[in-house]
Amino acid sequence: MAGLPRLTAFTPLPPERNGIADYAWHLLARLARHYDCTAACEDWLAEAPDGVAVTDAALAHRGLAPGDRVLHQLGNNAGHGFVLRALRRLPGIVTLHDPGLMHLHEVTGEGTAAILAGMAAGGWPGLAARFGRQLRDHGLATRANHLLFDLAGEVLAASRAVIVHSRFAREKLRLLHGEAATAHVAVVPHLLPPIAMPARAAARARLRLAPEEVLVLTAGFATAPKRFDWLIAALDHALARGAALRWIHAGAERPAEYALSRHLAAVPAVAAIARTTGYLPEAALNDHIAAADVLVNLRFPSHGESSGSIARALAAGTCCIVSDTGAYAELPREAVLHIPLADAVPRLAEALIAIAAAPEKAWAIGAAGRRHAEAELDLPGIARAYAAVIEASRDRPVAPPSPPPAEPPLVILPAWPAPPRQEVEAALRQQPGPCRLLLEVPGLEALAELTLDLPGLVSGLLPPEARLRALRVQEGTRPGLLLELG
Repeated sequence: MAGLPRLTAFTPLPPERNGIADYAWHLLARLARHYDCTAACEDWLAEAPDGVAVTDAALAHRGLAPGDRVLHQLGNNAGHGFVLRALRRLPGIVTLHDPGLMHLHEVTGEGTAAILAGMAAGGWPGLAARFGRQLRDHGLATRANHLLFDLAGEVLAASRAVIVHSRFAREKLRLLHGEAATAHVAVVPHLLPPIAMPARAAARARLRLAPEEVLVLTAGFATAPKRFDWLIAALDHALARGAALRWIHAGAERPAEYALSRHLAAVPAVAAIARTTGYLPEAALNDHIAAADVLVNLRFPSHGESSGSIARALAAGTCCIVSDTGAYAELPREAVLHIPLADAVPRLAEALIAIAAAPEKAWAIGAAGRRHAEAELDLPGIARAYAAVIEASRDRPVAPPSPPPAEPPLVILPAWPAPPRQEVEAALRQQPGPCRLLLEVPGLEALAELTLDLPGLVSGLLPPEARLRALRVQEGTRPGLLLELG
């Protein structure tokens, strides 16, 4: 809009099947009252709000002038790789929807070296060395890596300000990266979508739900941290106690992450009352949320992520059952039903049994949740908070790029005519970290003779604490066998 300062937002937008795309659409629609907004998207057919232009993310830098504002919406999935790459070129404000970013790096080909460096920078260098070895030596990524480490260090350094949606997320970043590196992190709650949620009766009629049916809903991508295993076990227990319930998962399966259908098939009683819809467009998703008696949104482990489905449920006045951890623990006790991590299955089962017997209890919690959302999460207030962060951080410098790591020290020992076992052990004990060891020989013919006579040459030379990372034959003025050691 003419006369307003310019803001370029690097973000996915609908029709991409991504909750952050929906979030960004609503946010830009309101920020357009404060700024002349452009959305830089990887999908040139992206659907932006009225008055917001769309440009190719790869070309967006050409339209930027000094002083223009830049906003990056960054999540932890493949749809945000272009946002991370844009941040490296164009520092700005980052909404960090999930502080983890490990999955993003894995699926966008950031490379093992970048992941290991990010793990080491996350505050636990000793653990990074131990847990990173499977990835470094064998290319194996473990769930422990996702739990213990985030890869947000680069984002913190390259941003003028970082927005997260909970105090939990901010404090976790501060714990891992330190006070100085996180001084520019601000908490802005997840927005309440400014949409008129359908009436409960009309939504249930469209879904062909009988008035007396008690509907348990889950939503979004089916992944392991959402603890469908706990819900299946709790539903199995509740059904055995006579509770009349129906379960719909309003979302898509990700079998590589959690094989929901396979786990359901193993529990016939729950499978009989369950259905998975696959990905739903916004109107259909809203119908399911409004029709539900309770939305179950569990999370363990939690990385500080927020939930768009909870925001929609609060807007609809649908009761939310959440894990008492992470950002969810910050929701008011009267606005949602918290399930502790300890004894989660029996506690969840008891809650579902109580709701099946008296659905009006869930409706009362849902009404309190809607009052909280309308008071604290309204979009105009969230947009004003964004504008305040954007303007306050315009002149904040970003950290310079990290210098390339120094080359490990080189230890040179003569290996001809006999391997220097004692000398190798003594030299390596003086090295506190990684190093390179050159076993020097007069020429490649001597090296060939040495390795033929001693097929276990390298393993026999290295002490137990030395880890061989790479080995190559070196030619030139100093021929020999070059070992890279950890």
